[in-house]
Amino acid sequence: MRSLRLITLITFCALSLGACSIYRVAVQQGNVVTSQQLAELHPGMDALQVRTILGSPLLKDPWHPHQWIYSYSFKPAYSSTQVRKVIVLFDKDDKLIGVQGDVKGTAKSPEKSGA
Repeated sequence: MRSLRLITLITFCALSLGACSIYRVAVQQGNVVTSQQLAELHPGMDALQVRTILGSPLLKDPWHPHQWIYSYSFKPAYSSTQVRKVIVLFDKDDKLIGVQGDVKGTAKSPEKSGA
C-alpha cells in the first residue's frame, strides 16, 4: 500500500513538473534604424536634422565627438542575438559627411552604406 502511494506521488509530481516550462521573452534594445530612414539622410545635413530623422544616438564617444553610434540588438526567445550598428559621421561644423554600418532593410537583406 505504501509503495502504491509513493508511485502515485512520483507520477503526479512528474506530470505536474512536465507542464512547467520556462517562458522566455524576446528582448529588443537600442535604436532601430531602417533603410528608409537612411535614405532620407544626405551629406550637408546638420546634427539637428539627423537627430530628427534617426532619433537620439545610443552612444556619443567622448574621444570622437563627431561620431554618433546607433546600436540595436535583438534576442529572440530561443535563438541567438542579432546585433546591428550604424555610425553617423560629422565634420567640424556638425554637418553630415557619411554613414557606415549595417541596417536591416525593409525589402532586402542588410545594407551597407559607406562614407
